[in-house]
Amino acid sequence: MNSVITTPMGNSLIVKLNRPEKRNAFNLELTLRTKDTVALGCRDYSGVIITGEGRVFSAGLDLAEIYSFKTIEESRRYFTAIKDLVITVANCERPVVALVNGSAYGFATELLYFVDQVVAIRGSEFSLPGIRYGLVPVTPAFAPYLFGMLRSRFFLDRDFRLSTDEAVDWGLVHKVVDNVDEGLKVSLELINKMGAVPHGVYKTIKRMIISSLISEVSSRWDELLNTLAEESLKPEVKARLEEFLRK
Repeated sequence: MNSVITTPMGNSLIVKLNRPEKRNAFNLELTLRTKDTVALGCRDYSGVIITGEGRVFSAGLDLAEIYSFKTIEESRRYFTAIKDLVITVANCERPVVALVNGSAYGFATELLYFVDQVVAIRGSEFSLPGIRYGLVPVTPAFAPYLFGMLRSRFFLDRDFRLSTDEAVDWGLVHKVVDNVDEGLKVSLELINKMGAVPHGVYKTIKRMIISSLISEVSSRWDELLNTLAEESLKPEVKARLEEFLRK
């Protein structure tokens, strides 16, 4: 089974995360294939829509895969692939819309800060549960200077989550829809609307808003990834992950 399903729709490319049995969690294969298909959409189409198969957008990082790591090299390769996916999305010269078709957890929520627009189906939830298992956020999306000093502190609460309406209030979600079909229609409309902006202007604005953040945090991001790679191998983290997987 392909971990990513690609479907052209109009002049845009739908990139569908396709690991429903794992709630579309990002293992290494899904991460690399998503990066490659997003890059394809950025090159050959007018825009990209990222969504998930089934009733969940994504459960975030694949904790089972992280639990299986035995060496620092395995761990670094995985977290570096996650970073490369984010950079590919952020640097895309075409509009990228996330259609959140269910809950988005952990990295899936973080990824939303690097797309152009987020459309969510009513009833979706957003949270960052990795801290329960000793894993810090994998991107700089929740750094205080990006997310806001006061709001960043909420993510120290292991039970913190946002409803769809709350995510709109926080600026994480831009449009709320009732079903996938409506979501696809709205996503395409957003891509067409953004595509109507002269390309040079669009690229400049996107570079200033999103891509420049990547450059600003690059060195600290590498430090974060090294910390994640090391922490994921620690016995206490392994024990928490094992308890979660047992459930």
